[in-house]
Amino acid sequence: MLDERSPPTDVLLNFKSEFQSIIASCLSGGRYGVKIRLPHALLMTMLFKRGATAQQKLKMILKLTLDHSCSLAAFATVYKLTLLTLKVVSIRLHTNRNEFNRFGYLLASLLVDGPKFGRRLIPRSPGIPERPQHAAIAGAIGGYLVWGKYNSINYQILLYLTSRVIVGLTSLVREKGVPPFSWDVMKFQNVYPLKAAAVWGAVMVMFETYPHVLHPSLKNSMDEIYR
Repeated sequence: MLDERSPPTDVLLNFKSEFQSIIASCLSGGRYGVKIRLPHALLMTMLFKRGATAQQKLKMILKLTLDHSCSLAAFATVYKLTLLTLKVVSIRLHTNRNEFNRFGYLLASLLVDGPKFGRRLIPRSPGIPERPQHAAIAGAIGGYLVWGKYNSINYQILLYLTSRVIVGLTSLVREKGVPPFSWDVMKFQNVYPLKAAAVWGAVMVMFETYPHVLHPSLKNSMDEIYR
């Protein structure tokens, strides 16, 4: 039976609202991809593809825009579907434990409840993770299925997110008081100039000495400025 501390099942899960959230996220992802990629693709194509014909330029612009838009829409769909699946499994663990054998129950509990088995279910808005680890699981699955397919757009976004995740994690451990990140000397205003110096020093050495290891878009930009 459902944990007596948990709300009723119909409060925990509304399939209509959940699927509406999935569809809305899919459409929003596609729309956002067009909004941010179309002007960027137009500008970059005009700047760096001067030898291409008008038709070739148009095809490049449309392909880049479509790739970005489809990837965002696909990831949003996979992410929200996975969250819904995990939410359903979590509810079934609390309401129909007999459906699982001992190993299956322990494995599913670890996956959806984390180390603290049997925690009470908490109502979440449609499309919102029930547990923090659900976001990690859904994000990893979506990342593998969607962003794991290499193309120039996916790679560019992966590099962008890598830097953002590193900065975010640094801020988080500082917020949690983890040394040495919590030390006053590691404050943003102190570290930022040193980081800028290290990054620009490294990239200029690579550009001047080993330009072939730089991403083509970065190399093209640097060629435009320094050559």
